[in-house]
Amino acid sequence: MNKKGIIILTAVVFTVILLGAGGFYFLKIKNKPTEVASPATLAEEARKNYFEISDELAGVSFKIGKKFDRMPPQQLQMKNPNFIYGFLAKDDASANCFISQTKREQGGQVTVGQLRDGVLEQIKKTNPDANLDEAKIIDIGENNNKGVKLKMSYAEADKVPTIQWEAAGITEKTATFSFCACPKAVVDLYQEDFELFLNSVRIK
Repeated sequence: MNKKGIIILTAVVFTVILLGAGGFYFLKIKNKPTEVASPATLAEEARKNYFEISDELAGVSFKIGKKFDRMPPQQLQMKNPNFIYGFLAKDDASANCFISQTKREQGGQVTVGQLRDGVLEQIKKTNPDANLDEAKIIDIGENNNKGVKLKMSYAEADKVPTIQWEAAGITEKTATFSFCACPKAVVDLYQEDFELFLNSVRIK
């Protein structure tokens, strides 16, 4: 075989090797198992499932899941003049979250126990059968501001068993009450969203 033939043969062999390697690499990529997302990636995806709201004028910030729609201001005011935010679940308006805020006419210290009793007293005005199922102290604002988080149960006017969670706190100027409620029968569908909302509320 002359020199030219050797060069051609070498080129052919080299090409075959390259094609074989490429095919093997393609099959390896094609059959590669799907990678499981890392916790960091999952956390980032979860982050996209809520809105973050910071209201400097009201001195309140919180997160609300994207499966909830915000109530129009006019509708909110008709429901209660003290409500500053309201959200209804897209698929069930009986699952909802609200933030109510009132101005404090007098400053001074209010204990967590007094705050708890005051919240329950207000609930009983519209739902006399309300029971306090759980109560705990929470951090709700700046300067180690302590608030209270409650879980209450009662029957609505239509006799539907209802669960309500509420997180309340005060500053020298305002008293802020954030709460979520839904029929007991659908609690599992919304509890994670309620926890996101209530655990994220901060006042200043």
